[in-house]
Amino acid sequence: MNTPAFLRQNAELISLVVLLVVAFLLKNIDTTALISAQTDRLKTASESAAANYTKGGIIAQPNTTPRAVSSANAAASISHAIESSLRPKVVPLPNFSAINDVKTKKIKFFNYLNQLSNTANEKVVQIRTEIQRMNPQRLTQQQAKRLNRLSKSHKIKTKVPAEQIDLLLRKIGTVPTALVLAQAANESAWGTSRFATEGNNLFGQWCFSLGCGLVPSGRPEGANYEVRQFKNPQDSVDAYIRNLNSHGGYIGLRRIRECLINNGQTVTARALSAGLISYSSRGVDYIDDIRSMIRVNKLEPWQKIWWGNGVQHPCSELVQLVRPKTATEDPIHGITTPGKY
Repeated sequence: MNTPAFLRQNAELISLVVLLVVAFLLKNIDTTALISAQTDRLKTASESAAANYTKGGIIAQPNTTPRAVSSANAAASISHAIESSLRPKVVPLPNFSAINDVKTKKIKFFNYLNQLSNTANEKVVQIRTEIQRMNPQRLTQQQAKRLNRLSKSHKIKTKVPAEQIDLLLRKIGTVPTALVLAQAANESAWGTSRFATEGNNLFGQWCFSLGCGLVPSGRPEGANYEVRQFKNPQDSVDAYIRNLNSHGGYIGLRRIRECLINNGQTVTARALSAGLISYSSRGVDYIDDIRSMIRVNKLEPWQKIWWGNGVQHPCSELVQLVRPKTATEDPIHGITTPGKY
């Protein structure tokens, strides 16, 4: 195994070792360094005061007391730098339009998205680990700022640290790679759409400020949304997962995931897809398309007899899809009767 691969696979262990070493060094060095610096400052201040006194007055000196470096803050900064350096570089979106063979295009697309999905979910795991290490009663200044930023980005309104931590851990979670792949293929036309090739947007995400993205050709008159542009495809996947973890429209998806985890069940794309009812105006039909893509492309094991179709499983009710009744016109009475025929 080469060195970069070894470092990536053991990033968490390496980070922990470095954190322990840094914490030990800071604990033993900070106090001595601070005392030495304060002694030098007092000596300088005394000499300056004596010189000023001989001139007939005392001039106020600025407070130049050096601030001790927090071992927790320093360790967090070093850990963040290590994690960033170990993440693989983002490969630009391949030219999938140039691949004529459908099977080859699918394989290359899924292989490409698989790496992006893994990286995005690794970031989620790192964020969860960071939050779990926080003590709401003893937050460092850096941790408090980080907690507030995460709360804001995940639409959590409370300012109470303990409540912020609890809600963030309930909201922030990984998303099955099968769901990432299926939605990316559906939303980006297998990486060939204009929004994918020009804006690195693989999931059709919108933004609402002028110039924030690409204007859809079929946008209704008076509408102000644009299709968001990203620096690279990885940013698009990161934003997609953050959207599922934070937006109010996907609370159903998060409840399904939480229910499965609490009952020791595997979190599948098929199950979570039931929480995508707000992702498209097509509603249930869109979910059917995503599930079909998962099944046909064998993105995850597909159970013919699925607990989601029954009532015995504790999470069954959460994945039930309410299909709209078909409205048919009564040729005799001239009225519309939902679901009569």
